[in-house]
Amino acid sequence: MLETSLPAGTERRREDIGLITGTSGYTDDLATEAGRPTPLHMAVVRSPYAHAEIIGMQLDAAQAVPGVVGAFSSAELVGQMRTMDTFPVPGLKKPARRPLALGRARYVGDPVAVVLAETRYSAVDARDLIEVDYAPLQAVADPEAALGPEAAVVYEEFGTNLAFLHESSGGDLAEAFREADQIVRLRLVNQRLAPSSIEGRACLFDYDPATGMLTGWVSSQAIFRAREMLSSFLGLDRSRIHLKVPEVGGAFGVKTGFVGEEIVAAALAIRLERPVKWIEGRSENLQAQTQGRGQINYVEAAVKSDGQLLGLRVRSVADLGAFLAPVTAMVPTGTSRMLAGPYRIKAFSSQVAGALNNKVPTAAYRGAGRPEAAYILERTMDRIARELGLDPAEVRRRNFIPAEAFPYDAPTGVQYDSGNYELALDRALELADYTGLRATQQTRRAEGSSKMLGIGLSSYIEIAGGGGTPLPGMPQEAATVRVRSDGTILVQSGVAHNGQGHFTAFAGIAAGVFGLSAGQVEVQMGDTALPAYGIGTFGSRTTPIAASTILLAAQAVRAKVLGLAARLLEAAEADLVLEAGRVSVRGVPGCSIELGELARRVEAQPDLIDREPPNPVNGRSIEGLAAWRDFVPGGATFPSGTHLAVVEVDTETGDIAILKYVAVDDCGRVLNHYLADAQVHGGLAQGIGQALYEEVVYDGTGQLISGTLMDYTLPTAEQVPVFLTDSLETPSPHNPLGAKGVGEAGCTGGPPAIVNAVLDALAPLGIQAIDMPLRPEKIWQIVQAARAGRLDQTIPAPPPVFPQSEAEQPAPPATFVFE
Repeated sequence: MLETSLPAGTERRREDIGLITGTSGYTDDLATEAGRPTPLHMAVVRSPYAHAEIIGMQLDAAQAVPGVVGAFSSAELVGQMRTMDTFPVPGLKKPARRPLALGRARYVGDPVAVVLAETRYSAVDARDLIEVDYAPLQAVADPEAALGPEAAVVYEEFGTNLAFLHESSGGDLAEAFREADQIVRLRLVNQRLAPSSIEGRACLFDYDPATGMLTGWVSSQAIFRAREMLSSFLGLDRSRIHLKVPEVGGAFGVKTGFVGEEIVAAALAIRLERPVKWIEGRSENLQAQTQGRGQINYVEAAVKSDGQLLGLRVRSVADLGAFLAPVTAMVPTGTSRMLAGPYRIKAFSSQVAGALNNKVPTAAYRGAGRPEAAYILERTMDRIARELGLDPAEVRRRNFIPAEAFPYDAPTGVQYDSGNYELALDRALELADYTGLRATQQTRRAEGSSKMLGIGLSSYIEIAGGGGTPLPGMPQEAATVRVRSDGTILVQSGVAHNGQGHFTAFAGIAAGVFGLSAGQVEVQMGDTALPAYGIGTFGSRTTPIAASTILLAAQAVRAKVLGLAARLLEAAEADLVLEAGRVSVRGVPGCSIELGELARRVEAQPDLIDREPPNPVNGRSIEGLAAWRDFVPGGATFPSGTHLAVVEVDTETGDIAILKYVAVDDCGRVLNHYLADAQVHGGLAQGIGQALYEEVVYDGTGQLISGTLMDYTLPTAEQVPVFLTDSLETPSPHNPLGAKGVGEAGCTGGPPAIVNAVLDALAPLGIQAIDMPLRPEKIWQIVQAARAGRLDQTIPAPPPVFPQSEAEQPAPPATFVFE
């Protein structure tokens, strides 16, 4: 644990100063370094068809545009490149995808050619002059339809659109269903989402033929991974690639790896020996950036009459899209690991069918599989309460894993580190005045108000801080901490910052170890040349893992400081006090030495302290009064919490107003409450967006309908309510900070809380199910159908692609019908 206490977390975000004053720069703001040519601008030609053969391409008109340096077909640029890697799944049918489309376009927006020009305007003008001869083919956009026997096949060599069927289970599910008093069934949809960061993908690459060095500035969450990817595709040794991260206008999971265009830009920079810049436009981003979510879940829950959930069977159709990006298959299969949630489920079974189709691929988006699992569970818990006539809060309470049961082995195969789920629920109910809300709701219903009040709960857990798979011989995360000759502290981290407040948090950790103010600590990150390493900023892993490396490195330097000071002051280490930048001997006034003086002594005489061993990243030793440390966590962390939403549904218009939102989150030890709250607020804005507004829509031919921000609805500040937040802390034993992570809490807890609240409001009308987003027209239509007696809420059977055992309870065959 910490040797000295951390600051109370009152420092405001130091990284905001440059953004507020306009002195910071994004990738598009950057120019090349002194002495290098101005960058060429790259524009990308994209397919207007969801599925088409590429018969030919005419580039002459584009090449004749003034300022154009070259126009290139995909075959010319990537025909000899290796194929893209993806997360392995047993039995996976992996399409041979390269950084651009070859021979066939498989979704609207698929890149087929690029143009380079001296200005962006010339590049765009030339791009629009390239004529591509397409032979349109039949497309399939609906993932369930794609699994049918008559569906158009995205890859003829497979003869099917089923990329994989992933099965997992735990416990005796057959016994759970035999013990059950009732079987509760749902069909749930987690719609596709466009991550919609303010800044799309962006890169600037510069190759210097004199040194053989490729320098790049990328809008990235994982620059060391990006470096490895470029090394693999371009054939350059990683030591010849230097990447930096400027300011990043959001990422949310989609910038953990390159999908293709950035690789092409780097290849062209090397080929032409000119800097190349590519900045993704908004329409491109909505067309071609990987999208999030995309699951259809068929749920069967085995339940006792007292509300106890015995077992869960989930069959999921994963909407993969047209090819497999690096983590496309990982997200839906990862949902299976979280299907026990915070509950004592005895058994579960999960089958995930990955469906290829003619849409842009899905991949990681804030939460990446965990929000989908929470939505499955929390919608199920409310349905159990509704069908058994129980209070939703009480159903959860009866099923919670007790606080004394940790570490807890879930039937899904994961071990939860710590938690107190009932306490989080109790606190949320208290903050919201749950009893008073229920009384108000009954009064409203008795009065027959057209504005119906609903209360929704969501008790979630997620998995975080589990690290990831590093390259052979490389650490997961490493950092260097140094005492400088002026007595200040330098922290160098491998994190690729994306605006989460890491500069502020890391400075606070180092300051706490040395007894300094945070203003006496400088933090550097976002540069592969630093003496540090990291596999990426994703999965709420930065605080549990990256911050732990800083703590360990700082503690190692502190030990060196005290050991050296003891020798120089001729005192025992136990008698030394380190505070305010000075080491003093306790009880001996005037016997002290400043941190800066110790650093200067080591610079003059390096042998005063033991030399650090060479680090595995670059094989060099860290010199001076400094230390390099890496860290591998003892296991994953499991943040949790309870969210409560109060909504008002106007049945005459379908409008939904969020009257109150309470979020109680447990992210382990909270290092900075200001930063933690900011993460919760940001995640909730996106969670509300999914619940009420956002949806990527394609028509039956694969054409993108929601291709602009006039069609893809993002919530505005007016539509995001004031949040009442609170936290509790059950420290994780898997890292020295006790932290768990909080970056995805709002995305995970928000959608089911809001949807449950809306369904709670509409319960008197007999409405049991409605899929996100809960737009006013959808609400109005279902209310009218309910009032007219035309509401059909029977549940369809899962697609026949799922194998079924004889012991299974059959699901009703009918479908949802809203006439």
